[in-house]
Amino acid sequence: MLKVAVAGTGLIATKKHFPAWKRVSDKAKVVALCDINREQAAKIADQFGIRETYTDVGKMLEKERPDVVDICTPPRTHAPLSIQCLEGKAHVLIEKPMATSLEECDAIIAAAEANDRRICMAHSDLFYPSVLKARQMIEAGRIGKFRGMHIFLSTPTDYITSKEDHWANKLPGGVIGETGPHIVYLTLAFINPIENVCVHGKKLLPEYPWSPFEDYRVILSGSEAVSSTALTYASKHWAAEIQFWGTDGILRADMETQALVVHRRTALTAKDAALSTVSQTGALLGGMVGTGLSLATGRQQSTHARLIRQFIGSLASGAEPPVTAQEGRESIRVMSLIVQQLERDSG
Repeated sequence: MLKVAVAGTGLIATKKHFPAWKRVSDKAKVVALCDINREQAAKIADQFGIRETYTDVGKMLEKERPDVVDICTPPRTHAPLSIQCLEGKAHVLIEKPMATSLEECDAIIAAAEANDRRICMAHSDLFYPSVLKARQMIEAGRIGKFRGMHIFLSTPTDYITSKEDHWANKLPGGVIGETGPHIVYLTLAFINPIENVCVHGKKLLPEYPWSPFEDYRVILSGSEAVSSTALTYASKHWAAEIQFWGTDGILRADMETQALVVHRRTALTAKDAALSTVSQTGALLGGMVGTGLSLATGRQQSTHARLIRQFIGSLASGAEPPVTAQEGRESIRVMSLIVQQLERDSG
């Protein structure tokens, strides 16, 4: 049984990481958590049945000697905390993004190598069933030669943008520093390496002067395929959708309903349009029913639970983690290029 400690008790930890660790309680147990807010730490410990709380990571490492530390703190703290835990002989799971610069990523990797420890990145969106199935189909050639993808993410304004003191609004480039890593690592799963980056940010909501942009358009291209992304923070609605296209077909993945639709319409006759529409509607309904049944029966696993279970398995077998440190570093390389363009254009 692995001993696990968690650093940070914010939204991502309480909504995603702690429940995920409970799903793998047959393999690992969270024995301690750490947060600079002592009252918050005690509250979360009581909620999840964790016996020990700390306000100092060093003391937690010294007393608990955890096998794994799960880093769920804001990005600017990822590098120092990860290095401290690796030097304390713990493997680390790092919530995205890995760090805020390539130099920090390299320092984390060097600490892992020096202490013979493993790093796993929490690139959780890669573990949605619709994304996993799309990767399998594309790798199997089901849509022919892969040519590109489009990602659309809508994050409600009141989630981050309207909150002046939210840490994400203080990131380089604005809130894209929080959401952007998702679109980058999703793209890298299909287009790697990314050779060219183009980004445009648009200020739409003047009532939030602390937010530099609320609409972002990003193009990431490789040698044979291209990814485009639309990110909006100017709506009340959530959405997370990806389209993939190849020479012989198109896939549409909804990361909320987990429906994966195959689109084939090689002719524009009424019959072809009707048949493809019926097929797509059936796939959408099937996806929603399947997701509903999984939720109702408790079989639905979160993306973080899938990721964490695979990470635990890799530690036991000596295999590579499901998302490596190098993958985390490459995501930061591309994010750095995005932020540099935004800062140059806005300056």
